[in-house]
Amino acid sequence: MDMKKKDLHTIKSSGFKMPENYLESFDERILKTLETPTSISKVKETGFKVPKNYFEALDDQLIPKLATKDQTKVISLISWKKALYSSAIAASIVLMVALFNTYNDQPTFGDLEISNIEDYISDEDFSNEDFASLFSEDNLTLNAFMDSNLEDSNIEEYLLNNSSLEDLIEE
Repeated sequence: MDMKKKDLHTIKSSGFKMPENYLESFDERILKTLETPTSISKVKETGFKVPKNYFEALDDQLIPKLATKDQTKVISLISWKKALYSSAIAASIVLMVALFNTYNDQPTFGDLEISNIEDYISDEDFSNEDFASLFSEDNLTLNAFMDSNLEDSNIEEYLLNNSSLEDLIEE
C-alpha cells in the first residue's frame, strides 16, 4: 500500500487520450446529426421489449402470490404491562412527596418589598376614599400630621412627580 502511494506523485498523464481536433469539430458533428431526418429514423427499436400477453396475464400471476403471503408476526415495542408498572411507581413517588412535604413557609408582610406594594397600589387604581376608609378618625387628627417630620425637599419632589402644572397653579 505504501508503495502505491509513493508512486502516485510520479504519474504525469491520466492514461486517457482524446483524438486530435475532437473538440473543434464536435459542434459541427452534433448539428449535422440533428439536422438530418434520417438520424431519427435509424432507430428501429427502443431496446425494451414486453413479452406477449404480459399485461393480460398479470392479474392472474399477482393474485395467487398476494393471497398466499403469510402474515408476519407483530412484536410490540412497548409492553403495556411494563408501562403500567412504571406509571404506578411514578404516581406513588409523587404521592409520597406530596404527603410528606411539610415545608409550609407562609410569606409574611415583612417579606414583601416596598416596590411590590407600590406597584400593586398603582395597578389597582384605588381612590382616595378607599385609602381614607383604612384610617380611623383618631389617626387623622391634625396633631398626627404636625408631629411628622417632612422635609421640604421630599414634599417638593412629591408635588413635582405626582401633580400637573394646572393642579399647582389652581391651588
